[in-house]
Amino acid sequence: MSLTELFSSRTVCVSLAPDLLTAVVRSGKRIVAHSEVRIPLDQTDGKWDGALAAFGTYLRTAGVTLKGVPVSVALTTRWCQLAMIPWSDALLHQGSAQRFQQAQFIGIYGDAARTWAIVCDDAPYGQPRLACAIERDFLQGLQDVARDCGHPCMAIESVLSITWRAIASSQPQAFALVEPGRLVLAAAANGRIHAVQAQALRGPWENELPQAWQRWTLRAPELGEIAQVALVSLDERPAAQALPEHFDMVKLPPAPAPGYAAVAMMRC
Repeated sequence: MSLTELFSSRTVCVSLAPDLLTAVVRSGKRIVAHSEVRIPLDQTDGKWDGALAAFGTYLRTAGVTLKGVPVSVALTTRWCQLAMIPWSDALLHQGSAQRFQQAQFIGIYGDAARTWAIVCDDAPYGQPRLACAIERDFLQGLQDVARDCGHPCMAIESVLSITWRAIASSQPQAFALVEPGRLVLAAAANGRIHAVQAQALRGPWENELPQAWQRWTLRAPELGEIAQVALVSLDERPAAQALPEHFDMVKLPPAPAPGYAAVAMMRC
């Protein structure tokens, strides 16, 4: 790493999923050469404790050259529960907003949502808001590990949000995000996500994607007017069969190696 890279504005970008931690160091919008780290995980049960431990291992072994560099974390949608929160005047005040958001998640996900930390996007007055919920213990653990290792925590967010920022300039009306074992469908307008649907994958994603989109449009007929759906795949296994023409594969930013697609999208 050159002196220019060492003292320029840098960010540690980490992606966490049940089977893998990947990380790179960014200098501005550029990935620093040879900074990529890959730690395979064996969390077949989908729990986050192994990912949290790997996060600590990575930061502790990164050494003094990265101490004090801000950390940005992308989380799989398996650990970030998603919902569209309907508008309410309760959202105008912090205390009532938290209670209203939690009540909405409890209605969807049950009592487990009582232990989740919830954040919403800043939608215009009267519009529904995209909300994301993370287990408080996991969120606190990530923040504590980053702090104990000497890193300010710049952001901890769903890979869905990172994907949307990466493709928003092309103004897709809808997009599908494929992760290993997960599928998220989202519709967008006026620079915002206004509808979202997430599900587990039980078979090859190329088989389940067209069926999932069809089921969603049947439940929300207004989405049936969308002609093209942008497709972002973080599952680097190639599709075994052709997809319908209305799914357009997005060309992602160049990744330094296989498995680094998520961190490659985390541009500062």
